[in-house]
Amino acid sequence: MRKVIYMALTAMLMAACSSEKKGEVTINLPKDLKVDTLIVSHVTIENNVTAKTADDVKVYYDTLLVKNGEAKMTLDPIGPARYEIVPPVQSVMSPEFYASPEDNLDITIEKFNPLSYQVKGSELMEDLTVYASVSNPIQIEYASMLQNGSMTPEKADSIMKKYDDAVKKFVANHPKSPAVPFVIMQLDPDDFKPLFDNMTPEAKKSILYPYAQQYDVEVEKAINERNEEDARKAEVASGKKTAPDFTLPDLAGKMVSLSDFKGKWVVLDFWGSWCGWCVKGFPALKEAYKKYGDKIVVIGIDCNESEADWRAGVKEHQLPWLNLYNGENRELYTAYNIEGFPTKAIINPEGKLVDLTTGEDPSFYDRLAEFVK
Repeated sequence: MRKVIYMALTAMLMAACSSEKKGEVTINLPKDLKVDTLIVSHVTIENNVTAKTADDVKVYYDTLLVKNGEAKMTLDPIGPARYEIVPPVQSVMSPEFYASPEDNLDITIEKFNPLSYQVKGSELMEDLTVYASVSNPIQIEYASMLQNGSMTPEKADSIMKKYDDAVKKFVANHPKSPAVPFVIMQLDPDDFKPLFDNMTPEAKKSILYPYAQQYDVEVEKAINERNEEDARKAEVASGKKTAPDFTLPDLAGKMVSLSDFKGKWVVLDFWGSWCGWCVKGFPALKEAYKKYGDKIVVIGIDCNESEADWRAGVKEHQLPWLNLYNGENRELYTAYNIEGFPTKAIINPEGKLVDLTTGEDPSFYDRLAEFVK
């Protein structure tokens, strides 16, 4: 009796599984394209969002048969996923679409290069197609300028503004669209954050919302780090921060501390012989060293190279000031908030850090002149 019941339950489960609605995608290729197969890759949204490393992302590939310019595929039953059609010809961009397992989509690709395609069958993809019709030409324009070498900073800024405006206009015109979570992620953190925080309940139901949630975590972190950085810079500008002390060896092996020079103006130059801009800045620093004489103490602090390379660099560039070796000591980088090289610091006679400049910036010497009269 138990066996009969078990068999009956099994049959019912099999019938239920076979009757599940499976989504299908029909891909219509350009009429002049003659291919026998088409490759489509996909990764589930859950896997894409939860993967901690690139190796954790599971990408699946399907090879579809093409008949009379048309290919068909069944959607992954596991869950919502991002699909990408691998162009069978050279193309700057690839057609992509997002779908739930039960969706039925019809994709028409007019051209692969420049890319032009439409996706029908779901509100999400139809709205993304509307957005792509505006954003893709901007992306292609940007890529083309990079490829032909005509890009300039001014042109890049203009194109990026055009792109940002397209994003904001789409959200304003389609506030409830399931495409909103994807679209706003194209913006920088400051523009993304208010749009995410004020997203409509309807847009939050999108299968793409987990992407926006993940990006929001990164944005929050970036904004907090920037605020902390701004606070540190403000503290330096206030002249109230005591310059962190350190003790490092000079060329003779003698240990030298910053506190040894309290009562004098001190300029710290964090550099390395491997740093081109550091080397380019030496002439200007030598002029300041000569100009101010004993009014200032210049201390060169070598970073990120071997002691032999440091000594060779000091000799090659004939650096006349006090030279100390830091090597790979990251604690000093953190203490002085070093983000790049060269970094120059000005410390007043009271031992306060009054200026911190990253990069070779001529305005550093203007500020030095204001401090040291």
